[in-house]
Amino acid sequence: MALLIFGMLALGFYMVRIEEDLVNQYNEIQWHKSFGFIVFTLACLRLAWRKLSPDHPTLPIETPAWQVKSARYSHILLYVLMFALPISGWLMASASPLNDPDAFPFQIKNMVFVWFELPDPFAKGSQFLRDVLKFIHMGAALALAAVLAVHTLAALKHHFIDGDNVLRRMLIGR
Repeated sequence: MALLIFGMLALGFYMVRIEEDLVNQYNEIQWHKSFGFIVFTLACLRLAWRKLSPDHPTLPIETPAWQVKSARYSHILLYVLMFALPISGWLMASASPLNDPDAFPFQIKNMVFVWFELPDPFAKGSQFLRDVLKFIHMGAALALAAVLAVHTLAALKHHFIDGDNVLRRMLIGR
């Protein structure tokens, strides 16, 4: 899941840099949409597993209370962002003026690979709505990158400075 999310962030930041190459950008966007759906699906499964599984790994007993609280809030924020990014991306793509069949007869579809098309909640595109959702999507991506960086540094600190098994449990479980 972490590798998929890092890959999605990298692809997303790359895509905004190639706006002048619309053919290449279209292909990248289709991949990004498809893997975004996979991230969303895995996030749903992960949250369901977390809710159904009574045994959650805990931090070592000697972990200071502020670190325990920070870990809890960072996990909540990670879950919120794992849902906010794919949903805002899907809504942004759906709100795009390129989805207006009256203006663009070759409408860009929200496809998940070649398996199926995601529904469009907006009948016609709206540049304003797309721009608002793009702002939310980009802000959530930057927030996710920041939270992942802090989360990664904290895990490395636990491993190399504290000498506990937090990083190992994150990588292989238990």
